[in-house]
Amino acid sequence: MIAVYSLHQILHNPPREFISNQVEAYGESPERAELILEALMDIPGVELKKPEVFDGAHFQKIHESGYLHYLETAFDEWIADGLWSEGIMPEFFAIGHLRAGAPPANPLGKAGYYMTDSCTMIVKGTWIAVQYSAFTALTGARYLLGGEPAVFSLCRPPGHHAGYNFTGGYCFINNSVLAAKYLQDNGSLTIGGTRKVGILDIDFHHGNGTQDIVQRLENILLVSIHGDPRHNYPYISGYTAENTAKNINYPLAAGTSDDTYFEIFREAVSQIKNYGAEYLVLSLGVDTFEKDVLGDFRLSTGIYGKLAEYLISDLDIPILIIMEGGYNIEYLSTNVISFLTPFIKI
Repeated sequence: MIAVYSLHQILHNPPREFISNQVEAYGESPERAELILEALMDIPGVELKKPEVFDGAHFQKIHESGYLHYLETAFDEWIADGLWSEGIMPEFFAIGHLRAGAPPANPLGKAGYYMTDSCTMIVKGTWIAVQYSAFTALTGARYLLGGEPAVFSLCRPPGHHAGYNFTGGYCFINNSVLAAKYLQDNGSLTIGGTRKVGILDIDFHHGNGTQDIVQRLENILLVSIHGDPRHNYPYISGYTAENTAKNINYPLAAGTSDDTYFEIFREAVSQIKNYGAEYLVLSLGVDTFEKDVLGDFRLSTGIYGKLAEYLISDLDIPILIIMEGGYNIEYLSTNVISFLTPFIKI
C-alpha cells in the first residue's frame, strides 16, 4: 500500500489554542503525524512516498480565491502590523450579515472574517504546511488514477472543517474535497469531469467544511457519521435536517458502541454504493475511540479494522484514505494502523 507524507507539514506548529473555555497546548500537534509515520515505517507492505507539487489552481476549484490569498499572506500582514508574534488568534468573529461584505483591511478584522474559532491558529509555517498537506491528498488521488486500489494520504493539518471561505477545527484547505474534485476531473485543471465521487467522513466531528463545499459542487456525495452536534463541535451543522441529495448526516449519541456504529457504517456504505460512486475518499478520524479526549463514543481499536474489511468487501472501487482527527497520542497510531491493515493486505 502506498502512504504519502511530507515533512513540510511539521512547519505548522502553533503553541496554544483556546478550547473548552481555557488556554491549552495546541491539540493538533506535529507529533500526531510523526507517530503515525513511525508506525508505518515498521510495517512490511507499506511504501512511503513524498507528495508531488501541484498547481495552486486546483485549490481554487473548491475554495474562494480571496480566502486562499488570506491564508498565504495572513501571518506576514499580522506581524507587519505589530501583532502577537506567536501567531494569529481572532478576538472577534464576523457572523451572519457581518460576513456579507468584503473582508476588512485590518489584520485583526481579516482574522475574524475568515477564521471561525479560537482553536485554529495561523503561525509562520502554516501556509507551507497547509499546501503540502493538500499536495499529499492530491498525490494520493493521482496514484488512484494510476491504478492503485487504495492509498493513504497522511495529511496534516487536517481539512474537513475548512469551508469554501473559512478556517476552523484545525483545518485550512479541505483535503478530502480537493482530492474528490481531482478524481472527478481526472487530474485536469481545465476540464470539468462528471464522474461520481463519494466522500465518507468517519471523524468524530461533523465535517462542516466538507458539507459547505460539496453543496456548491455536482456529482459528489458526502456521507458523514459523527457525534451529536447538539453537544459537540461544530455545533451548528451535522443535523439530519440538513440532509440533501448531496449530503447525508448520521449524528450519533454519546456512548455509541462498536455494534451500533458498525450498523450505521454499513448503512452509510450502502448510500455510497447506491449513489454509484466510481471513487471513494474516506476522511479518517480516530477521535471516535473510547479514550479520545475530544470525543464521546466508545469504539474499540478492533472496530477500525472491521470497518476497513467491510469497505473492501462491499465496495469494488478505489479508495483514498485522508487523515483527519484523533487526539489520544498514546493510542493514535495503533488505531490508524488497525484501520489500514486490511488495505495493506490487498
